[in-house]
Amino acid sequence: MGQNNKPSNFYTTLSTTIVLVLIALFLMLYFHTNNITNIVKENINILVELEDNLPQSAITNLKNQIASNPDVIANSVTFVSKEEALKMMSKDIVGLDTGENPFNNIIQFNIKSKSYSDDTIEKIKSQINFEKGVIGMYYENESIDNIKSNLHKISLGLLVLAFTFIILSLSIIFNTTRLTLLNDKKQIKTMQMVGAQNWFIKRPYLQHAFSTAVKSTLITSVLVAALCLWLMKSGNIFGEIIQWIYVGLSLFITFISAFFILILTSNATLNAFLSKE
Repeated sequence: MGQNNKPSNFYTTLSTTIVLVLIALFLMLYFHTNNITNIVKENINILVELEDNLPQSAITNLKNQIASNPDVIANSVTFVSKEEALKMMSKDIVGLDTGENPFNNIIQFNIKSKSYSDDTIEKIKSQINFEKGVIGMYYENESIDNIKSNLHKISLGLLVLAFTFIILSLSIIFNTTRLTLLNDKKQIKTMQMVGAQNWFIKRPYLQHAFSTAVKSTLITSVLVAALCLWLMKSGNIFGEIIQWIYVGLSLFITFISAFFILILTSNATLNAFLSKE
């Protein structure tokens, strides 16, 4: 192979790496969708509003009743007084603490992800609403639909970007391989004259393509692993979301993608070139 195509080889590696990073991010988002949704479900607060004059014994009994429900995360059941609610909301709403307290005492809890559904919530609601001193039970279900919608939009965006860079990468690989072959045309002619088979002529070019695929995959693996570690150490919800088995599976698929993108494209270009010689 000619040695005068280093800039082209660099752009081939760069474009392939960009494609693989986008594919890896898309796959990771796809594989983690259920995990993300489950965590969101278990972080949606269900609020039970209580009357002011409800005695502490009744509140304790109601908390125990809610915690004993098999669909509820037992250690999530907490009592929040109207004073605590006012203090928390005053941080976001200026002047809220200057007048009469508009809040009531509440019991807050979360539902297990595997049990989370409108039917489950309505069942719990129908049981709690009959309890003495309960004003009502409230929850927000739109957040899950919003999360799913946003995940779908992000996945679609990554997929469109990936396809765009795949086309760019294929174009660069095709032109790079063709320029290399034109540079090596005399050597190829010589090998054909002495009876070299096409597979022998193609071998160094395919080895180079495989080497580029490995380099791009390694760079992608380092970048994706660094991103995952940073997200996990940043102290946010990503630490709960990221599963290394999905990360590894995503990177394995990206390597297969690199193989198909580089090896098959290079081989097709080589076959087209050699068939004309």
